[in-house]
Amino acid sequence: MFDIGFWELMVVAVVVLMVVGPERLPGLAHDAGLWIGKARRFINHTRREIESELRISEDKEFQQQLSDLDNLMRDAPDQDPQFNPEQNISANKSESAPPDQEEKT
Repeated sequence: MFDIGFWELMVVAVVVLMVVGPERLPGLAHDAGLWIGKARRFINHTRREIESELRISEDKEFQQQLSDLDNLMRDAPDQDPQFNPEQNISANKSESAPPDQEEKT
C-alpha cells in the first residue's frame, strides 16, 4: 500500500531512536499505539455507520419497489373484464380437472 521496505523502516527507527532517545522511546511507542488504536476505532465506527445508512437506504428502496409491485398486483385484476373476485378456488380446480369422457356422436 505505502510501498515501504524493511530498510526504510529501519532507517526511520534509527532516526527516531536518535531524536527521542532510549529513555523516552517506550513511552512514545505506547502513545503511538494508543493513537493508532483510537484512529482504527474511529475508522471502524465510521465504516459501520456508513454501511448501516446504505443498508437502510437499500431497505427503503426495496420497500418502495415492493409497494409498487403490490399496487400493480392490486390494480391488475381490475383491467380484466372477465375477472371475478368472488370466484372460489374449487371452481378453478374443476376447470383444470380432465374431462370425464367425450360425447359420442
